[in-house]
Amino acid sequence: MPKTRRTTLAAADLTAAELASSRAKLTGRAAVLLLVLAVLAVSYASSMRAWLSQRSEINLLNEQIAQQRADVAALQQAKQRWRDPAYIETQARLRFGWLLPGETGYRVLGPDGEVLSDGGSKLSDPTTSNADAPSQWWQNQWGSVVEAGKDPAEAAADTDADKPQHPPANRIGPQRRDRRPDSAPSFDR
Repeated sequence: MPKTRRTTLAAADLTAAELASSRAKLTGRAAVLLLVLAVLAVSYASSMRAWLSQRSEINLLNEQIAQQRADVAALQQAKQRWRDPAYIETQARLRFGWLLPGETGYRVLGPDGEVLSDGGSKLSDPTTSNADAPSQWWQNQWGSVVEAGKDPAEAAADTDADKPQHPPANRIGPQRRDRRPDSAPSFDR
């Protein structure tokens, strides 16, 4: 048995030496291969970074173009509105308080003495439909049922809260009169 041990150790020593020499060859090749791969990765990474930055810039510019097109469309729509004489007349009445000959204008004053808005100072988009549909008959009837079912003291408190503080006649005052009724204001430009 001692002979087989020496043979096994010698074979183990021989294979370790061969293995070490083969590892040295493999390590050199691997180092060169890794160096080439690293150079390629750096060159591709810089190209990829430039491509990604250009791509994000293109996306940003496309968004700006879309926003500018929307702005142009809105301005064209506003320009089209100004071609309508009725719109021009409405704007003159709202913005400047102009009246036609023979008309009497009034302004409604709030409790603080300030002029209340007429509610028509903001125009709706003519291309959209009216979103506020009138209530159905059965909704009105159901509201009546709900009101009838309330406690009388609760209903009286609700009606007291709904009453105006001042009578409407106290809040109405003259707005402006046309000083020369024989001359009509011109709405054309």
